[in-house]
Amino acid sequence: TGTCDKCGMILYSGPGSRVFCSCINWRTLCRLTGSVFPKAVLITLPCALLSAGMRFLIDIGHLEFLQDGDSVVKEPQAWGGFSFLVGFLIVFRTSQAYSRFWEGCTATNRMRAEWFDACSTLVAFCKYSKVPKEDVAKFRNTLVRLVSMLHAAALAELEEINAEPEVVEDIAAFGFDLIDPAGIDFQTHLAVKDSPCKVELLFFWIQHLAVQNICTGVLSIPPPVLSRSFQQLGNGWIAFANAIKISYVAFPFPYAQTCECVLLLHWMVVPFVTATWVTHPSTAFIFVALQVIILWALNEIAVEIENPFGTDANDIDGHHMQEELNRHLLLLLQEDTLRVPTLVSNFCDCEQTLAENVTQRSFADLWEDIHTERDGEPLVACSARMSRRFYRAEQPGRQSLLVKRNTQKRPIRGSKRSSEGSSPRRGGMSNSMELWDNGHVKDLTEEAQGSFSFGDLTEAMAEIDSDEYERPEPPLSMPVYMSNGAQAVISPPLLRRQSVNPISMGISAHQKCYEAERDAEVR
Repeated sequence: TGTCDKCGMILYSGPGSRVFCSCINWRTLCRLTGSVFPKAVLITLPCALLSAGMRFLIDIGHLEFLQDGDSVVKEPQAWGGFSFLVGFLIVFRTSQAYSRFWEGCTATNRMRAEWFDACSTLVAFCKYSKVPKEDVAKFRNTLVRLVSMLHAAALAELEEINAEPEVVEDIAAFGFDLIDPAGIDFQTHLAVKDSPCKVELLFFWIQHLAVQNICTGVLSIPPPVLSRSFQQLGNGWIAFANAIKISYVAFPFPYAQTCECVLLLHWMVVPFVTATWVTHPSTAFIFVALQVIILWALNEIAVEIENPFGTDANDIDGHHMQEELNRHLLLLLQEDTLRVPTLVSNFCDCEQTLAENVTQRSFADLWEDIHTERDGEPLVACSARMSRRFYRAEQPGRQSLLVKRNTQKRPIRGSKRSSEGSSPRRGGMSNSMELWDNGHVKDLTEEAQGSFSFGDLTEAMAEIDSDEYERPEPPLSMPVYMSNGAQAVISPPLLRRQSVNPISMGISAHQKCYEAERDAEVR
């Protein structure tokens, strides 16, 4: 991404690509991924060819009712008024669709920001807790895992509302990475799997976890300050509810139906009208193509962007959002993050020094000095957001939702050395119950950021039914309850939909939550 030297406009380009532009971004202009033009062209060509054919027949003496003297369209005012009405309806629909798209993007980004802010403040609030460090570490590690699960479940529900999943894998968000799900006990995974309200359940658990650690002394912070974290969690929930509104409430059907009917009527009439106004078949083809392709392209844009949640090319890239949140959550547990920056002994006291005498230097100058002091490390980690966008169409090279990106690093001041970070590895859920029950949950603060385990909700749901877990009288199949009142049952060879009673599902979910809480208190 950059700006044009001639016109100053923003230039959009993918990672590693160049923009060959003389005030025109040819890469964007010619790209087909996420474009509405292929479909619009398919609709336009028959209409334009029909108009050119009619003009040709008129020229050779056929279609007498469209001859100049007997034309059914002698005055253009009526057609001009109809064309204006069609354009107004389509443009208004497109503007409303863009408003929905932007509101959905705003809500999801605010949801993620608020939940990360709440997690960050809760981690900071236990900095000077007087309880054993093991209890503090257990709270921090449990918190980041639950927040990662909460965000993935929220994205899955936003996607699921307008999908018709036959199997769990049809919901792409269930395949997003979670932070070390093996560290969470089996009963928790089972409760999430069986609950038709996964987001609500995880949201309550985070609140419950915070309240529980207030009583144990882990969160030793004044109550008025601590309430800020609950407020941030609530703000994130409100943002999630706004995103649900966009996904759940569709664009009004009567208006969409009217637009489609008016466009179809325009498509049928425009060849007759244009054929009587032009003098050559090629001219008829050009003018009809211009009218039809613009109107149908605008209508397809409205259809494409009115719901930004899903797996279409122009939908929000939830996988990238989940990866970025996981990276930020893990940052909270790193040793360099938990330490508080301090001043050196010979620091400049800005309170006792005139402003013009205070030394000011750039990041680049500081990092170059660090490179001088530490030979062999001339690299600076680039921003993880560099060359990234929240739209799937901007990532044409990604073939899988589960691809890991290496940490990007850039040399300081022209150095040619480069380095790549190690990709995180996946970890299974084996022996997780034993580790948790013995109180030896994996502490991510003691590990490098690239060496922890990843998993996703689909893997967790599948492994719950595997033979690794021993539990009395296992059922023949394990249902995964969806938020739309149905359940996808995990049973070989694939998952299938079944109708269930929503009331019984709710009772089952609440009963499992109660049993999980009781077991935790007993332990």
